Amino acid sequence: MTALIPNPEVHLASRRAPIIDELLAMPTVSGPNQGPVVVIAGARRDFTAYSALSRRLHTALFRTVFIAVNRRLRMSSRSVIGLLDALDIRWALLVGGRSGGQMAWTLAATEQQRFSGLVAVDCGHPRVPDVTGVVRDNDCPPVRINTTMLVAGPEGHAVARASGRHVYGDFRVAQLVGGRNSRESTAQLATEIVVRAFAW
Repeated sequence: MTALIPNPEVHLASRRAPIIDELLAMPTVSGPNQGPVVVIAGARRDFTAYSALSRRLHTALFRTVFIAVNRRLRMSSRSVIGLLDALDIRWALLVGGRSGGQMAWTLAATEQQRFSGLVAVDCGHPRVPDVTGVVRDNDCPPVRINTTMLVAGPEGHAVARASGRHVYGDFRVAQLVGGRNSRESTAQLATEIVVRAFAW
């Protein structure tokens, strides 16, 4: 069952939902009407991988909300919260990867009352230097919700260890199997989401 808001290409504009900051990322909502999982992705091109992930989560009776970050806009966490309000989603598990991972960490740190947990894929806390040495946000608060990081390679593990110092809740690190968006990593991500959803 995929009950989206009519046309995935135009539904947000046509609804004129009360979104702050000119958010142009179109959400896709599908699956059972319970236990929402909000996925913040780096771009719409991640939709193929998202589709495989969402099918697995629907089997586990999770509703999925896919939001693609528009890199040309300075999308804020308030934009995403406004979008979730418009969709009447008050409480969800948060998932983020690539550039969407930074937004997911920021949301988990600043809007913790809205999220039951965080699963981040190959992306560390914004105060921690990433694998290229870049610090995204020196002022990002700590995360006070239970968090899982999936990482690939020793550099990712170093980022995860440093990120753990900024998580004031259960913190779990798992090695990402297979390549990004492979069948194995998609299955693993779905499993980690389910584990995190029931670990609070």
